[in-house]
Amino acid sequence: MRFTPLAWPGLRNARDLGGLPTADGGQVRHGAVVRADSPHRLTPDGVAALRAHGVTRIIDLRSADEAELRPNVLAADPMYRLVPFTDPDDDPADELSDLAGIDELYRCRIAGDARRVTTAVGAVADAPPGAVLVHCQAGQDRTGMLVALLLRVAAVPDDVIVADYTFSSVCWESPGECEPESIQAVLDLVDERWGGAEGYLLAHGLSPDRLAALRARLRD
Repeated sequence: MRFTPLAWPGLRNARDLGGLPTADGGQVRHGAVVRADSPHRLTPDGVAALRAHGVTRIIDLRSADEAELRPNVLAADPMYRLVPFTDPDDDPADELSDLAGIDELYRCRIAGDARRVTTAVGAVADAPPGAVLVHCQAGQDRTGMLVALLLRVAAVPDDVIVADYTFSSVCWESPGECEPESIQAVLDLVDERWGGAEGYLLAHGLSPDRLAALRARLRD
């Protein structure tokens, strides 16, 4: 599968999810969701490219402290929303001293911060028409988990979700940083406990109507 980063000056890990295949022969809609690293270094040309791509909502998954330290260059724009993906005061190591690797950390976050995660997914569902840009700091971990849930709702197969996640290592030229097992651990957990991504989201506050709106946004 071929992934092509968006050439937006100031970003290294930005790509449109459009074109990813679904299990039933469809595909994710182009211009629906863009995943990216933090736009705090986005240049004026990068901002122009973002607007030309049709972005109408920016969802920042970082904590308030992170956003204050490295502000999104569009933080003052009405399209910007800060929607922290995890509780910055909740250190999973305090609760699970036997965590073994990033895959266990991901599982802890998906289970322990489920309401926050679902709020972030809901922010995508509620966005105005146009492209939604979602980002954290590097566009790998929090963005990777959110995108995995979005793609599951769109019925994208797990192997494609994993390939999209691991491509972030290519963007950052850091082979092995995004291991397939890490994001697969998230997908397996939502299957084991909630019967899939839709069950997980419904159990933690996303209404059926908003879930349907999300699916319609993501799919051609």
